[in-house]
Amino acid sequence: MSDNEKCLNPDAIRSQLQRILVSREFVAAQRNHQFLSFVVEETLAGRADRIKAYNIATSVFGRAANFDPQTDPIVRIEASRLRRALEHYYLTEGEHDPLRITVPKGAYVPAFQIADESLPKREISTNKNFPLGNSRTPPAISPVVFVAPFEEEGNQSTYPNFTRGFTRNIIVGLTRFCDLVVYGPETSLRYGADVNPDDLQTDLQIDFVIRGGITLEKDHFHLEVLLSDARTGRYLWAENFDQPLTPANILIVRDKVASSIARQLAQPYGVIFSNMAREADGTPPDDLASYDCVVLFYKYWKSYDQILHGQCLACLEQTIARDPQYAEAHACLSQIYTDSYRFGFKSGNTEADPLHRALTLARRAIELAPNSSRGYHALALVYWFVGDLETSLETLRTGLDFNPNDTEIMADLGHHYALRAEWSRAVPLLEESYRRNPAHPTTYRIGLALYHYANGRYQEALNQARKMEISQLVYGPILEAISAVELGMNCESETAVNKIMAVDPMYGDHIVADLKKRNVHSDLIQLIVEGLRKAGLSGSEVDLKPIG
Repeated sequence: MSDNEKCLNPDAIRSQLQRILVSREFVAAQRNHQFLSFVVEETLAGRADRIKAYNIATSVFGRAANFDPQTDPIVRIEASRLRRALEHYYLTEGEHDPLRITVPKGAYVPAFQIADESLPKREISTNKNFPLGNSRTPPAISPVVFVAPFEEEGNQSTYPNFTRGFTRNIIVGLTRFCDLVVYGPETSLRYGADVNPDDLQTDLQIDFVIRGGITLEKDHFHLEVLLSDARTGRYLWAENFDQPLTPANILIVRDKVASSIARQLAQPYGVIFSNMAREADGTPPDDLASYDCVVLFYKYWKSYDQILHGQCLACLEQTIARDPQYAEAHACLSQIYTDSYRFGFKSGNTEADPLHRALTLARRAIELAPNSSRGYHALALVYWFVGDLETSLETLRTGLDFNPNDTEIMADLGHHYALRAEWSRAVPLLEESYRRNPAHPTTYRIGLALYHYANGRYQEALNQARKMEISQLVYGPILEAISAVELGMNCESETAVNKIMAVDPMYGDHIVADLKKRNVHSDLIQLIVEGLRKAGLSGSEVDLKPIG
């Protein structure tokens, strides 16, 4: 038996499979561990001809007997992720392994080959447009986006560089979001506008393609932009823009539209996030891959659900252990620990001093990605709850400077100005954030409700309070109760008080301490307590007179 035959015997292949499955560098969900094990064992058992999408879906992914691979792309999607995870493993820990297991594109039957040590090793590629300081291997973790050069139509001679500049501006806007990998102008222009997504996925392992066309006229331009899933070719989003043009406003209009597109696609709760969230939805937290844990965090961030909080904490701790240079995960985990403090959430591995852990994680996120807004957002929240309000607000402003398209940090900056009753600063930020991103967490409406309530506009305050979807916290019901009672809507006010009591039966005994912990301005605390007294909430602190 030759040395090659010895290396490719079933025992050696199974040994290599186990080496991959236990490695931290094999960045894959549990379902893809099972996927890889299934196809390897079927091949070794002489059943490679049975490795089809249907058998994988029903045997590995729990699909029913009526599974149709033409309408359910789960196997194609997970195979793409599996290939990427294997590539990452062999670029890192498995670089010198004697045997390689791959899943060639176009089929699901694995290939086994002896590593050729005489060949030079590929270096892990990093994207030049990725935020400075983030040296992790993006393709193994985050969604990969390819921006194709936009097609030029009409007479471009009046503004000859408009379309190329527009393509670059979209790329700039996308790269401000550190949880995306974006292939930039050089790559786009090299492949051309008529690039085949299948070729792209083979070469770059991309997830999404952005393409479009611009028609220029003397006094206006028309833009069509589309986002497609590179794995299935399915179009996920499309938009048309018509804008007037003059030599004086050309750069302003171009930048505004490009930023709007980048924001709609890349921000949390945007098109790309929502698509990835649907893929991860229903997967047990222990099976989630790194980016899926970040998706889970943003799902939690909309609801502040305590069960999701514990799941996020565990999932993100695993993620940063597996991917220690993943800046986004560090920032999200920092915010989870901050919430352990501010909401009193408990879980199995919450530290005795969660703010200290939050601070360490936020600083690490900034160290890994110093030009990303996410780490600054996390750091600002820590400063807020340790009582350093000015530094907190300055840190939020710094984060917004790094990414003006990040409506999440824009809204939180407005929210914190609102808690300090700085309405002239708070309201424009909050209103603009919801204009740009209607899918925002509804908690930021607290600031708008407080603004209207403090200025005697009780109906407007009640309208904002009714839009809040935070059933596990008392703050939406508080604003409902105090606004409704001022409008003489006693039944609705009583219902809201009952909601407060359902969340925290003793809230009336520590309301002042709770609001002071959140650095709410003393004048606002007084208004809230007086309103709750009218609404019928009882408790030792509700019965107190003026708040100092």
